[in-house]
Amino acid sequence: MRGMQRSINHCLRFGLSLLAALGMMLIGFVSAQAASATQPRENSAKNSLREDVAKNWNIVPGMAGAKHVHVRVHLKLSRSGEIVGEPKVTAAGGPKATQQAMEAAAVRAVLRAAPFKNLPIDQYDDWKEVTLRFDASDPAN
Repeated sequence: MRGMQRSINHCLRFGLSLLAALGMMLIGFVSAQAASATQPRENSAKNSLREDVAKNWNIVPGMAGAKHVHVRVHLKLSRSGEIVGEPKVTAAGGPKATQQAMEAAAVRAVLRAAPFKNLPIDQYDDWKEVTLRFDASDPAN
């Protein structure tokens, strides 16, 4: 009976950890904010970038303080949608180790999504410099 109780407790803890991890993944959201402020014109490019990167953003489940970490990745894009130079990444909030892990995950997501092919070339000035915001705590990000 004692072994069964341990097994049940282990399963419950594992299940709760898995549930928490899935929740973080579902809550996790990426938003793209183009440097230019022409809102109506940039929405299609912004949404395209957001969708491409969001498909590739995976954070490690169960990281301590992940919901408090906010990561920004700034990048410059060529007219063909390729990243020019190195993305600049910054993080704030939460534990340092979690910041580093989420920074790495954010950069991986951006690099996997590139080159960005669905961007309107006639709106290049609106998306040539982009800041992507990664935040696991706020779905309205």
